[in-house]
Amino acid sequence: MSDKKIILKIKNGEINYFEFLVKKYSKYIYNYFFLKLKNKEDCEDLIQDVFLNFYRTLNRFDEEKPVFPYLIEIAKNQLKMFYRRKKFTLSLKDKLIAENDYLKSLNLFDDLGIDLSKLNKKEKKIFKLLGEGYKIKEIARILKIKENTVKSMIRRGRIKIKSQTASDAVKN
Repeated sequence: MSDKKIILKIKNGEINYFEFLVKKYSKYIYNYFFLKLKNKEDCEDLIQDVFLNFYRTLNRFDEEKPVFPYLIEIAKNQLKMFYRRKKFTLSLKDKLIAENDYLKSLNLFDDLGIDLSKLNKKEKKIFKLLGEGYKIKEIARILKIKENTVKSMIRRGRIKIKSQTASDAVKN
């Protein structure tokens, strides 16, 4: 039976014929997803979403057009949405981990006994607040300066500390 006849039957209320389309195209859609994701569970979830979306829009679908390209377009959109959801989750987690690691690395001066005397008053204050566990946003609010200014001062302070540590190593 052709796709056109199947779709006409489904539109006429014989929804059991939708199973023919699922059986006919699901392995192709699965392979498309698996090439991109390499995860069986994610692929199976996305296939369900593809056919569910197709079923929802079937009344507007032109039965004269081929089904497979339409399903592939739905699959591409589902994959984009999947990546967006994954990207957001991962990027937020990665951002938090990176920020935490960055702040921990700044607190090393206490543990290493690094002299902060080369820093100006504001830089010293920023480093001390960092050592106490304050976040950049909080430091900016406390000192009434912009976050980017705090970040720049941290960067300059780190450069001063590194150059001081390097010159001390040369003297010894």
